[in-house]
Amino acid sequence: MGKRFRIVDDKGNLLIPPSLLYTLLKHGARLEGPFIVVEKLPGAMEEVPTVRFCPSTEIRPIDTDDPVLRSVCYDLYRYFEDRCAACAVKVYSVLGSTWLYSEDVVTKLLDVARKYGLPVEWSRGNIVFTTCPEDYSEAYRRLRPGDYVKGLELLRRACLEIGRIVEE
Repeated sequence: MGKRFRIVDDKGNLLIPPSLLYTLLKHGARLEGPFIVVEKLPGAMEEVPTVRFCPSTEIRPIDTDDPVLRSVCYDLYRYFEDRCAACAVKVYSVLGSTWLYSEDVVTKLLDVARKYGLPVEWSRGNIVFTTCPEDYSEAYRRLRPGDYVKGLELLRRACLEIGRIVEE
């Protein structure tokens, strides 16, 4: 019997980095409500992209008619005056303290982030895939207004895979 650790607080926030969650799940850990059960600690850390989100005052929801994004994204956001975009995929129910998907599916979702180079963050029971650079000061220097449209196209490609994963 493995060790049990609380990883989600009462508001649905993750208490460990998404990269640690990914590594533990890849090495056989199990999800049980707000806890993770770890049989053995992994010898090496595998990283997933992570990101520090910009202040909540800069988050603007996007209303989209795109059926792929609408079917996968619990919420869709625009950042930095139209410079990058994000898609929140609901994976944990704060109300029921239950995982909506198995640990295998959660791991596959994080694998999609790695494949497309999308930084991720955990927010209130959501895995948030974003096209924003990890360092937000880079967004002002590197991205041009309107680049969020390219970001939405990248998210759409990722969402096609995510949709297939969650339907399995």
